[in-house]
Amino acid sequence: MTKKSIYIIVCISLFVGLLHFIFGPGYNGPFRDFIRGYLIDLLLPMNLYLLLQISLRKKLSIPASRLLGAGFTFLFGLTVELLQYSGIKFLGSTYDPLDILMYGSGVILGLLIDFFLLNRFEK
Repeated sequence: MTKKSIYIIVCISLFVGLLHFIFGPGYNGPFRDFIRGYLIDLLLPMNLYLLLQISLRKKLSIPASRLLGAGFTFLFGLTVELLQYSGIKFLGSTYDPLDILMYGSGVILGLLIDFFLLNRFEK
């Protein structure tokens, strides 16, 4: 992974962290339900996927790191939702099947950033 790719991932991570801070539990502005209920469920998996790429690509090929990163990220989100469904509070407390859709969408968004932005710096 090139330094430019790492820089882009770190900037995205800082932006996601800032959004999480701004739109945290106390947010009551416009689109409150979507932002608090779904936007973070989209951005955090995207961010996790991208952060995993930094470490995975040191040991694995790009296709293997993409597959492993996407699979792990989605399975982690799915596990969180299944624990919540079982009544176990872990990274949240409310089961919502749409969260699983958002986790998958977040992974896809991470893959799109990887393929169309980061891939430019990897060649």
